[in-house]
Amino acid sequence: MAISTRTEVDDLDPNKHVVLPADGGTDVLGVVFDEQGAIPSRGRFAAWSLKAGTRNGVVGFFDTLTEATDAIGALYDTPAEPATESEQTAAEPKWQTLAGVTTPFHVYVEQSDNHIRLARDRRTPTGKPIEVVRLEKRASCRYGYTADNRQINFVGVATKCWVIAGPGN
Repeated sequence: MAISTRTEVDDLDPNKHVVLPADGGTDVLGVVFDEQGAIPSRGRFAAWSLKAGTRNGVVGFFDTLTEATDAIGALYDTPAEPATESEQTAAEPKWQTLAGVTTPFHVYVEQSDNHIRLARDRRTPTGKPIEVVRLEKRASCRYGYTADNRQINFVGVATKCWVIAGPGN
């Protein structure tokens, strides 16, 4: 079921509408731009969200602001009861970036010679899942740490890997 949304106009750009949860939360769900008919062949309102399944996060183009915000809200599920531990371990891995992922979570890695490397086969997870309990960003690189303080280099912020989301995701 889709989450209900509200919009706020950006103070610096009146054509930019920030989509937020209707319950008063401050997490940005997406952005809708009023293109004012600049390209007549598509809708007036262009919607973007991190949860969109497209490469650039484009949700779509719509004739009304309400349609655009509803489309962004449809990408998000309403909050449910916390999953039990058995359901969390049975979660399916997903090929994704770490945007929006909070610790703890599991990531598929390959280990050799005391080094931990991300599993890079984008078609299927290889290696074994390992729990990341801490995530840091230094300069433009992300680093994850296991419970025994071993480091996993996630390279840049846009690096994709096989992730099993934790309880807070």
